[in-house]
Amino acid sequence: MEVVEAASLNPPKKPSICNECNLNPSKYTCPGCSLRSCSLPCVKSHKQRTSCMGKRPRSEFVPFSQFDDNLLISDYNLLEEVKRVADSAQRLRNGLCGKPYFKLPDKLRFLKNAAYRRNTKLLLLPSGMSMREKNNSWYNIKKKSIFWTIEWRFHSADVVLTDHGVFIDGEEETD
Repeated sequence: MEVVEAASLNPPKKPSICNECNLNPSKYTCPGCSLRSCSLPCVKSHKQRTSCMGKRPRSEFVPFSQFDDNLLISDYNLLEEVKRVADSAQRLRNGLCGKPYFKLPDKLRFLKNAAYRRNTKLLLLPSGMSMREKNNSWYNIKKKSIFWTIEWRFHSADVVLTDHGVFIDGEEETD
C-alpha cells in the first residue's frame, strides 16, 4: 500500500519531446540555451540553425541560491584562463617590441654577466623562492670580483653549512 501511495505522490514525468525534430523523447539539454534534443543529428542541426556554441555562457550571472561547486570551479577556471591569456599576450608583446619579458635587477644582471665572462653559467631561481633569498652572492664592479654564497650539504650527517662572501680567484676572460 505504501508503494502505491509513494508512486501517486510522485507521478512519473512525461518525457519531453525533442525541440528540434518534435518526434522523439529528448535525452540531452544544451548547456548554452537549454534546448532539449534527442540525438547527435538533432544537436548538430540545432547548433547550425541557431548558431549556438553549445557552451554555457561563463560570464552570465548566476543567483547565489543556484551557485554550486561546479560553478565555483568553472569561475576559477575562467579566471585562470584569463590570467594565462594575459600573460601570453604580455610575453608576445614584449617579444615583438624586443624587450625582455623578465628584467633582472642590476645587481643580479652584473653577477650573471661576470659569471658568464668566467665561463660559468649561472642559473637563478625566481624571486620569492627561499633559496634565492638565502643566496647573497654578489659582484664587486670596482674589484671585478665575485663573492659567492656556498651552501655545503653533508647528507650522511644531515648537516648544512653556509659560507657567505667566498672569493674564488678567477679572472675574467678577454677575447
